[in-house]
Amino acid sequence: MSRWRDLPSLSALRAFDATARHGSFAEAGRVLNVTHAAVTQAVRGLEGELGVALVRRAGRTVSLTEAGAQLAKALDEGFGTLSNGIAALRQAETRRVLRVATTTFIAETRVMPHLPEFWARHPEVEVAMSPSPTSVDLLHDGYDMAIRVLDDDGTAPPGLEVRPLISTPILAVCAPALAGMDPAEIPWLDGPGSAWDKEQLRRAGLDPDRLKRVQLGSPHLEMSAARQGLGAMLATEIVCEADLKAGRLAVLPIHGLPSVTYAVVLPKVPRRPAVDQFADWLATIF
Repeated sequence: MSRWRDLPSLSALRAFDATARHGSFAEAGRVLNVTHAAVTQAVRGLEGELGVALVRRAGRTVSLTEAGAQLAKALDEGFGTLSNGIAALRQAETRRVLRVATTTFIAETRVMPHLPEFWARHPEVEVAMSPSPTSVDLLHDGYDMAIRVLDDDGTAPPGLEVRPLISTPILAVCAPALAGMDPAEIPWLDGPGSAWDKEQLRRAGLDPDRLKRVQLGSPHLEMSAARQGLGAMLATEIVCEADLKAGRLAVLPIHGLPSVTYAVVLPKVPRRPAVDQFADWLATIF
């Protein structure tokens, strides 16, 4: 049985609590932002429901009866406990680490270099990046957001909000020493996303089944291996931009590769201000 079934309405209890605290219907009305007549009616209704007088009216002020004083004490304790519990919940939520799922490359090349800028604006927000090549279930796994490449149709599963960040082309890149070779003769780095990579290479006119593959087993090693001349790889322009400018990587002349869109994906649930602050900031660094 619900405990609320035997209780008077919360609005009536709030009206009486305010009246008991401030000693008048008029002042209680100002505190609750309602008319004093509404407070008077609520208190009278509460007295009728309980079958006992709670206040004594004396001109513009009221005093409490013995029963009223007893109820006022109980409400003070109850509302105080409720207020403290809500304050503790809000404080804990404010301090909770903001969890962001993304790829290794995006974390290393776009977010981490700029993160001090975010902390300069919001030093109270603790951010934990979780780089992984696999998608996570934001709602089930407790992440606040993810930075993802959108599906071809640009949609997200139900219950998720999508905020596009940037559209960027896919490039075939390698160390400058390999850039003059025939792309069909260069070793290709084979990471966990190799099935998608093979399809893109096939669309661009290369036969992935005839290419020499270098198995790495970890996405964390692909970019480093490419810089060291171990092979070529596919990467979005945005994640290899710094390496291209510095001359650590070069672009292979392979045409027909697609562009992709990165986006912030957020669960459609009530969320604390820090989540939107971080999502809004991400839009400024892409």
